[in-house]
Amino acid sequence: MKLRFFLSVVLVVLQMKAFAQQLVVSVTDDEKKPVELAYANLYSIEKTLLQTVQTDEDGFATLNITKYPVVLEVVGQGYESFSKRIDQAPAVASYSVSIRKKFTSLNEVVITGVAQPEKLKNALANYQVITKATMQAQGAVTLNDALKNQLNMNVRSDNILGSSIQMQGMTGNKVKVLIDGLPVNGRENGNINLSEINLNNVERIEIVQGPMSVVYGTDALGGVINVISKKNRKPFSLSVGTYLESVNKYNFDGALTFRLKDKHQVSLAAGRNFFEGYKNIDQPIAFGDDTLYTKRSFFFKPDEQYFSNIGYGYSAKSGFALQFNSDYLNQKITNKGSLRVWDPFLGAYAFDEYYRTKRIMNRLSMNGKLGSGTWQSQNGYFVYFRNRSRVNKNLSDLTETLTTGKGDQDTSVFSNVYLRSNYSNKFGSLQYTAGYDINMEFANSNKIEDRKKQIHDYATYASASYPLVGNKLTTQIGLRVAHNTSYKAPMIPSVNLLYTPFDKLQIRGSYTQGFRAPSLKEQYLIFIDNNHNIIGNLELIAEKSDHIQISASYQIYEKQANYLQFIATGYYNDVRDGIVLMPVNPNDSNSINYIYGNIKRQENMITSLQADGQVKNFHFQVGYSYNKTFAQAGDYNAFSAQEATANLQYSWRQPKLNFNVFYKYSSPQPFLLPSIDGNATFNGRIEAVHSCDASVEKKLFENKLQWIIGVKNVFNVQRVNISGMQVSSAHGGEGTGILLPRSVFTTLRVNIDK
Repeated sequence: MKLRFFLSVVLVVLQMKAFAQQLVVSVTDDEKKPVELAYANLYSIEKTLLQTVQTDEDGFATLNITKYPVVLEVVGQGYESFSKRIDQAPAVASYSVSIRKKFTSLNEVVITGVAQPEKLKNALANYQVITKATMQAQGAVTLNDALKNQLNMNVRSDNILGSSIQMQGMTGNKVKVLIDGLPVNGRENGNINLSEINLNNVERIEIVQGPMSVVYGTDALGGVINVISKKNRKPFSLSVGTYLESVNKYNFDGALTFRLKDKHQVSLAAGRNFFEGYKNIDQPIAFGDDTLYTKRSFFFKPDEQYFSNIGYGYSAKSGFALQFNSDYLNQKITNKGSLRVWDPFLGAYAFDEYYRTKRIMNRLSMNGKLGSGTWQSQNGYFVYFRNRSRVNKNLSDLTETLTTGKGDQDTSVFSNVYLRSNYSNKFGSLQYTAGYDINMEFANSNKIEDRKKQIHDYATYASASYPLVGNKLTTQIGLRVAHNTSYKAPMIPSVNLLYTPFDKLQIRGSYTQGFRAPSLKEQYLIFIDNNHNIIGNLELIAEKSDHIQISASYQIYEKQANYLQFIATGYYNDVRDGIVLMPVNPNDSNSINYIYGNIKRQENMITSLQADGQVKNFHFQVGYSYNKTFAQAGDYNAFSAQEATANLQYSWRQPKLNFNVFYKYSSPQPFLLPSIDGNATFNGRIEAVHSCDASVEKKLFENKLQWIIGVKNVFNVQRVNISGMQVSSAHGGEGTGILLPRSVFTTLRVNIDK
């Protein structure tokens, strides 16, 4: 009797399987890479969940279907969801699904400062990742647009020098900006102009807040920003896009990628960004009984950029890969002067200034296997060309004559050679990396003493990590030894700890020393014209610093695509002999005489709390930080500043609309006023600022057409009062920061690939 019952059950099961059809679902991302741990959900037409299967490491999930029609849904953390009704059994029992990265995922992989790609939750440092989708939703055209809403980061703008970054209360000369892991050269006033780095060919941006001096050396005290180029491996891809903004911005770009055989990939990209200027500052001129309105001088200067990229990739079955990229930028900023002379007989004249910048960034990276380990090499040749010319323009016939004033005409060329390589392997449970880092900088400029100067930095670095406490604690020790041709560089140590008591909790701690040698400009600059008298200083002392960081991240909830995690972080920074530009005559607010010098000490501590989560179609990232600067006896009292951010994204599935809001609050913030004796005060003050951008995204024709419309500066903040400082120069206003008004932008992009 029991045997008969058992055989009956087996027969029923076999009959059910006979009527069920297996459907193999292959899930890949928009780069045709398999998506692991995505959920393939099978629903009935009545929306009853029938089956859920997670994809394996190759992106495959197998579903059993007994009755049609059904609805197949694929969801993955950090990806847009996919849903499709299947009315009948397909001829081939397989189905391919491509889902696109949308939100920052717990399983996001980072490559900055690590020997091998590492998942965020397993990385020893704290990372922030800005995806391509987020950049597009922001209407971000250049790097400054993408960074302006990040926590503990402030973007400052200058009409001539462009956009600069402050990170963790430290100025831009302590932040390393990388393109594919190589430093961007050509600093003006110690800062990289972020508005010269276009995002048309960028896949994502990785940010490490806190020092990475062991890996990247000088200028990496405050943190590292790594802009990573897009690597499209599809057989063919064509993208064309336009960007329009109501404050007179008109942009266009295009990109083409194609594969030659199976091992070679070629990409071409080019575009133009154009800003015709905004906010006229001319005054009407009375001539007899007539009143003349010239309206040719703008507060926000006209800016035109042409950019291009050429890329070549090669990959072999052995694991060897080669990638070459060359970026070119040609920028022209026009500072139109007000009408100087107007006469019916003598004509009309004005003084105009042109600032022309050219950047060439050639990068060659290679990686492969060597024995049981891996190696990678990054090499680059970067050229930065800057030209300033001042002309007397005849507005009647538009002819121009070069002026002969001191400093009116200048051309500067800075070139850098970068050579980096490392080798990684493991010995038992011990993982180690060793490499070298060479940076050779050459300057040729009228603003440099004796015109030509050079400075070289040669370094070796190594790190080793080892698991302890039953693989729950990972400890990493790093060391950098360098030789600088101008300054004696100390050995730089670092210690990193990652403790994972259980899967959902990660606790990180680190201690790092920092070192920054003075740059060529800080030592040898001679910049003298009608508005500037800036001198370098050969007696500068190299910066030294100590940094401590402690953080904890906890994934409080995780189910299918929904999750919630909290991140609490504490930073302590102690910088000695920080290099700043200081006034020679600090009591004279009209003086244009400045010199580079050292300030004795700056200490600050930052605590921040962030929450990152997704509930069905709603994703949010909110954060708060408190920055306390410690008192320095005889210089300034302790003070604090606060920031809050909120990035909200909602996907409305039925009409396929994505809604995005990006908000940031910065409390009143003092700013540094250094003095010639090496002391400093924080008497200046910038009032609080609320900034907000919003956008709506729509995709059509199977994601081949993307349309985004949005609003920037929703609150229409146009003036930020500055107290304790009189700002008077060719670059700014007096006592007030001026911002672009509320504007509407739209992006239309066509993507064709196969």
